[in-house]
Amino acid sequence: MRRIMHLFLCLVLLILNLIFIGSAFAGEQGHYAPAPMALRDYVMPPKGFYLIGYDTYYHADKMKDSSGNTFDSVSVPGSWRGTVKSVPITITGTLNANLDFSIHSAMQTLAFAWSTDKKILGADYGFMVIPSWGYTSVNVAVQGTASGTIKVGSHSRDFSMGEEVKIKGQQWGLGDLIVQPLWLDWRGKRHDVAFSYAVTLPTGAYDKDKVANVGMGFFSQRLQAATYFYPFENKTTAFMFTPTYEWNSKKIDTDIQPGQTMTIEYGVSQYVHPRVEIGLTGYNQWQITDDSGSVATNKTKNTISGVGAQIVYWAIKDKCSLTAKVSQEYAGKDRLEGLFESLNFVWVF
Repeated sequence: MRRIMHLFLCLVLLILNLIFIGSAFAGEQGHYAPAPMALRDYVMPPKGFYLIGYDTYYHADKMKDSSGNTFDSVSVPGSWRGTVKSVPITITGTLNANLDFSIHSAMQTLAFAWSTDKKILGADYGFMVIPSWGYTSVNVAVQGTASGTIKVGSHSRDFSMGEEVKIKGQQWGLGDLIVQPLWLDWRGKRHDVAFSYAVTLPTGAYDKDKVANVGMGFFSQRLQAATYFYPFENKTTAFMFTPTYEWNSKKIDTDIQPGQTMTIEYGVSQYVHPRVEIGLTGYNQWQITDDSGSVATNKTKNTISGVGAQIVYWAIKDKCSLTAKVSQEYAGKDRLEGLFESLNFVWVF
């Protein structure tokens, strides 16, 4: 076990050291979102087959600039370009313009997880397949002090002085598919040490010219290392620390490759009743390498942090649980900042 723990610590240090690797341009976001998952979801459950559902709603109407200030106006000496949730926006003219952004996303994700009786390197082995589907809408409004043009995706509108122009896009459809073929867990009386590798496939509805997309239009790979410490042998209290490293492919039909992303998650979970668990969570996520490609526009790596709380209730003990969780984003830079709400369930077969 000491050798395994040593290897695990080396892996964590390697992941953290990747923070300092960098390249050219920024602004895109990766696939990995830490907010929906419950505190103890990163550790492999006991042997069996599990169905885990995540019903998540995300709303954001604050666009943060590279300094972390709310970005709601722009001075355009000729042409301004930017992105909102990977949607390119261009404003032309000689004017000052007020801008409003908002995004709404409701997604249902199902995780089919199998914790097997196989062992790899002394660890329990499992895997997951995670399809999703849902709805996304993006709204952009501009009001200028003179005439100009706004283009969002392939949608272009002219506007005159004082006129407010709104462009909205929405889409229903399948989301991108996550496959996690490697999930290892070294269990102890007072700890769990988990490691996983997953790939996200661009199976979701995506069109580079649309204002809103459910899918993101590129492949992602990620490595994740989760550690849990239990002060008591009954494991009613758990402290969690999980680093995740993600890297992405070039987007479909677009010459841009989103930069690599690092996420650190942490939290504490406490059972206050055999069927009731409460918890506090937090995370920090930042882009650590620049976007690349001829259409990469932003020149600042995006960052975001979040803090949240959850409550878990086992409606049928050891069979069915329900989780309510909320996470508020803060300290965003070069991206939208909003609120995650999720209602999750687990069914044990």
